[in-house]
Amino acid sequence: MESKHKNALIGALLAVVFVMAVGYAAFAQQLTINGSASITSNWHVGFDTTKTTETPGVVNPTTGANGTTAPSGTVGYSGDQTATISATLNQPGDKVVFTLTIKNSGTINARLNDPVVTLTSAGPDENGEALITKEGNIIFTVTRPVKSTINASENTTMTVTAEFDSNAQSVGTVTSSSIKVTTLAEQA
Repeated sequence: MESKHKNALIGALLAVVFVMAVGYAAFAQQLTINGSASITSNWHVGFDTTKTTETPGVVNPTTGANGTTAPSGTVGYSGDQTATISATLNQPGDKVVFTLTIKNSGTINARLNDPVVTLTSAGPDENGEALITKEGNIIFTVTRPVKSTINASENTTMTVTAEFDSNAQSVGTVTSSSIKVTTLAEQA
């Protein structure tokens, strides 16, 4: 009986040594990974700052019915994310339409969100709607971009209209005003 126990003990010890040898061999293996990777895409969505007041079709004034002085407007940029739109209007019926170009010069498709519109003056926005602002007799209406998604290397446009309030009883004191329009985009 004693030899039976010895044989079982020797068998168990041999099994343990075998498991330890296999375990050591598994852990002793060395994993080597060689290679390299690079990211070649880039993100750049903003206003086309080459489209300025001097560019045909960017600023389109319309004179009111009895106007002797034509309305006027200018477009300027702070970087390529914010456009500053200024308008000088003289009477009801005066209007200036601004066409802004948004370009995707990156390599990633972009989804355009509603732009952020703020008055540049310290005065309050008398309208309070997201894409419509009013200061004195001037109402700015900003449209959403024509395309909601622009692929890499594509452009789209949006318009900003400055109108003399047709409900104005008199010219009032504010006939010039300006707003800032900030374009917002995210990966499509």
